[in-house]
Amino acid sequence: MPPQPPDSSRKRILLVEDEESFREVLQLGLEPEGFQAVTVSGVQEAKLLLKATPFDAVVSDLRLKDGSGIDLLIWIKDQGMDTPVIIMTAFATTETTVQALNLGAVDFLTKTKNDIQELTKVLKGLYAVAQPATGPVSDIGDLVGVGDKMRRIQALVGKVAIADTTVLITGESGTGKEIVARLIHRYSERSKGPFVPINCGALPENLLESELFGFERGAFTGATAAKRGLFEEAQGGIIFLDEIGEMPLPLQVKLLRALQERKIRRVGANEERPIDVRVIGATNQDLRTRAEQGVFRQDLFFRLNILNIELPPLRERPEDLPVLAEHFLARFSRKLNKPSMSLTDEALAALGRYTFRGNVRELENLMERCVALNSGGPIGVELFPDSLLAEVNGVQPATRPRTCQLPEEGFDLEAYLNAYKGHLLRRGAEKCGGNRTKAARYLGMSFRAYRYWLQELGGLETLPAGCPQPEDFPPKASIEGEGEA
Repeated sequence: MPPQPPDSSRKRILLVEDEESFREVLQLGLEPEGFQAVTVSGVQEAKLLLKATPFDAVVSDLRLKDGSGIDLLIWIKDQGMDTPVIIMTAFATTETTVQALNLGAVDFLTKTKNDIQELTKVLKGLYAVAQPATGPVSDIGDLVGVGDKMRRIQALVGKVAIADTTVLITGESGTGKEIVARLIHRYSERSKGPFVPINCGALPENLLESELFGFERGAFTGATAAKRGLFEEAQGGIIFLDEIGEMPLPLQVKLLRALQERKIRRVGANEERPIDVRVIGATNQDLRTRAEQGVFRQDLFFRLNILNIELPPLRERPEDLPVLAEHFLARFSRKLNKPSMSLTDEALAALGRYTFRGNVRELENLMERCVALNSGGPIGVELFPDSLLAEVNGVQPATRPRTCQLPEEGFDLEAYLNAYKGHLLRRGAEKCGGNRTKAARYLGMSFRAYRYWLQELGGLETLPAGCPQPEDFPPKASIEGEGEA
């Protein structure tokens, strides 16, 4: 039968189902709900129809006589069509569900006696929200985006939230992994339970174990009382293991057992304790490759990677840059009690040419700086750091002179060296995304020495961000003793 002329008053749905009776049931059920359903029995027929005429949505069975709903979904995306695709099946598994959602399906339904009700609910929900990528900003907390990539992730977060199984969030530093983890917690059935985050790369192995699993009194020197670990603190909720790729191998074994047995053992204890905790891991590393290299347990990787959310770097979602900048400007204007601000066209164009190696976090920090420094009017490039302007304009930053210029009146060398050391400690941490273990390694020192100097100099947040200069450290008022000539 040739394609029928579209009825502009109804949404046109292409039903792909090889079981004739079920196909008819769906078609008859959708018609009274305001949908015009066109039916075919296989992948090839669906492709021919989709080439000939547009549809508002495709609903496909997973297993078909000449392929699968996944095959059709991939073909639709390869053709550049933005037609929403819903997969239905009587043989749902976690693997196929995740595969379909990751490939861009808007939903994955299991065939039940409530087929029509569920499908109608999804279709009506699909058209109750803005569809074009150029439409209103889709903003779930700080997970802001208007492009296809972020809309897919926003939809995936909702699906993953209700699954109540282990999640692995991957992506470069600054892409928003903890934001996604908190959103999963917010929309999950565990939302009334605690959300407990920990950075696995920020603590040495012995401290990390006691932090995660707790300890009994007398387990080690200084353990004067028993202490609950973070797994117990997260009971009924979610524990977020950030930088999980940094976890030492011996601890990986204990984490794997906790995931498999749903039990933990405190340091120094003889008995295990049951836990009811959902685990979300996050990393900026390729754990599959690290597992193949033997530096991360392969069985733990597979256990963590049941549901994976991969966050794209900011450079791969340029369409989101303007709305993200606007989002952060509005937030920091409110925070700093300043009037609403906007970027000039020149400033926005400069941001579009910048690499943003720190991703969304770097953009957020930049917008906070601009709001703080702006004295009124639109924000222009004059408020951007020199390093940003040098990159976008293709200018190499000026080379510092190799000789240090000393002030004529002298200066306090000891204070200057301490400040300069503090500056380098802070820059090392910033370069490593705040991971102090990596920063110590980057600076060629032990973690213990790095931590000692941080404490000695007053803490990371108090250390100078700018490079200290000798003239900033005038000499002490008096020096005891004359010394030798």
